Amino acid sequence: MNIQQIEEAAARKLDADREARIAFIRDIASASERFRAARESLAESERKLSQLHRQATTHGWTEADLKGFGIEPNPRNVGGRPRKPKAQRDGAAEAS
Repeated sequence: MNIQQIEEAAARKLDADREARIAFIRDIASASERFRAARESLAESERKLSQLHRQATTHGWTEADLKGFGIEPNPRNVGGRPRKPKAQRDGAAEAS
């Protein structure tokens, strides 16, 4: 091989490597965009489901009823023990 052939072979290899790297970035960018759209769709679905759960409970349905129907639980319901109401601060106690 002469110098020109070596340069051409090296250029072809570099071009192939660059194309492979660009294709990889194209694939990962596409996957990232699909993930972002799915995450936004999930957030919107969670908001809607939470809203409908609240409406269902105001219309007399219980969480147990909804669960019995196979409906997903309220995604915004943190569960656990209810919080105690905060004690009212006495204005006189604060002044002292």
